[in-house]
Amino acid sequence: MKRYVIMLLIVPCWLYAQDEQEERKLAASGYLKDMVTFQFFGSDSTYIDNLVHHRLNLVWYPSENLTAKLEFRNRLFTGDLVQALPNYDQLVDVNNDYLDLSVFPVNRRKVKLHSMIDRGFVQWNKNDWEVTLGRQRLNWGMNLVWNPNDLFNNYSFFDFDYEERPGSDALRVRRYTGYASEIEFAIAAAGSFEELTSAIKYQVNRWNYDIQFIGGVMQNNVALGTGWAGSIGGTGFKGEVTYLNSLSTTPNPNGLLASITIDYMSANSLYLHGSAIYNSFGTSDPVFGLVETTSNLDIRDVTPYEWSYFLQTTYPIHPLVNIGAASIWFPSDGSIFLNPSITYSVMENLDLDVIGQLYFDDPVDSKALFVRLKYSY
Repeated sequence: MKRYVIMLLIVPCWLYAQDEQEERKLAASGYLKDMVTFQFFGSDSTYIDNLVHHRLNLVWYPSENLTAKLEFRNRLFTGDLVQALPNYDQLVDVNNDYLDLSVFPVNRRKVKLHSMIDRGFVQWNKNDWEVTLGRQRLNWGMNLVWNPNDLFNNYSFFDFDYEERPGSDALRVRRYTGYASEIEFAIAAAGSFEELTSAIKYQVNRWNYDIQFIGGVMQNNVALGTGWAGSIGGTGFKGEVTYLNSLSTTPNPNGLLASITIDYMSANSLYLHGSAIYNSFGTSDPVFGLVETTSNLDIRDVTPYEWSYFLQTTYPIHPLVNIGAASIWFPSDGSIFLNPSITYSVMENLDLDVIGQLYFDDPVDSKALFVRLKYSY
């Protein structure tokens, strides 16, 4: 198994090097990150962990109309929580969708190496048509934090270290029907109708707004939705609404999710962003206030609260330094999440990030500090 993982990393790079002298048909990119995490539980419990995260993205262009992508995610976990949690491997072995495309080359008590294919698809393009088959990102959301329209592979705002976000094992057929307009059909692989997600999206541009309409089924629910993205006087204005009607005879209530976003960038690059979401599947006082980041989410799971409000600002205080702060307020129980951050560009393709995640909900306070170094290639 170890030899397999080594070859998995070396062979694509060798092929890339062989192709440099010819018209390039194979492209490679990725990054290498090292992140130290300090987690504070109570006044006297501190856990320190380390994550080495390597990503390799391969793109092959066998013909003018055909593209193939294969992307690997390799993570090496060590530290206190790795040893303390007996089911740690189950917590990180997620986002596999229908097919299990992951392996643990090393799975010991003190160290775990997790390797996974999180993108692997073939795409055919001709004229106005595009067909994609395989593990891919189906991003139907338009808002910046919460996406009720993203029926296939929603994500958690708190999982900041996964920039690519989850994918789905799916078939997608898209036809471009005009300027900023298209119709798209997608169906994700499933073992039964109760697990099936399949929908059609129609998007048009009217009054300088991108407007979309969605209809289909999502895990035994009829799903109907709409979304828009535009601006009002230079201020971005986006929104999404999705209604779910249960097809099950067991208690599984119908519900509505609606989110709205406004954002603004000033002339001096000060960025302001505000969002809100209503989730009828949420509660006023959930058992655990932050969304679970270690499992595949559907739109009902993006926040456990009925109402959530988000504010964010970022500003480049220096050409090499960017600072930011975000907060989420849950008014039903008064809890709050704070997310300060600073990014320093050490050199070209090398960034240093310091990120805080502070959740206050007496008596369940949770605080974490992340220090991350990222090299992109």
